[in-house]
Amino acid sequence: MNTSYIATAVAIRDLKCYSIQSIDDRILLQKKIYLAQDIGLSLGYGYSWYIHGPYSTDLTTVAYQIVPEGTDAIEGKNFKEPYASMILKVNKLEDVIHEKELQIDRVQWYELLASMAYWRKHGYVKKEDMIKKVETTKPQFSRSQINAAYTAYAKFKSE
Repeated sequence: MNTSYIATAVAIRDLKCYSIQSIDDRILLQKKIYLAQDIGLSLGYGYSWYIHGPYSTDLTTVAYQIVPEGTDAIEGKNFKEPYASMILKVNKLEDVIHEKELQIDRVQWYELLASMAYWRKHGYVKKEDMIKKVETTKPQFSRSQINAAYTAYAKFKSE
């Protein structure tokens, strides 16, 4: 494995999205890495807006190189603090699905959260502005799902 990709490989392994077989796998990988970077895990991927929210062509290229190699090259490699906690924090976001009894699957949830993070980064800081932008760009999500995502994301960013 190219040594410059080791941090990305460890991140996608620890974020539990080390697969690119299905579209859902690839969406999950993109969104979890986006959210990890959003709270300070510096992997260096730039994102733009795409059909399923924030998308990085560079991350896709790297994922298609490292995932088929498996995890042998990163055996025993782990993030130290505070990065390990960032990974855990991203993974714990899915607990909200069950806590709030949301009618949404894990991939959709991360798509919604990452979309919210993307629009916040692009100037939609006020709650109502962000919610309106997400409703416009992601009409498949209900207002209650968007509100739950807003609350979860605000907590995610503040902790």
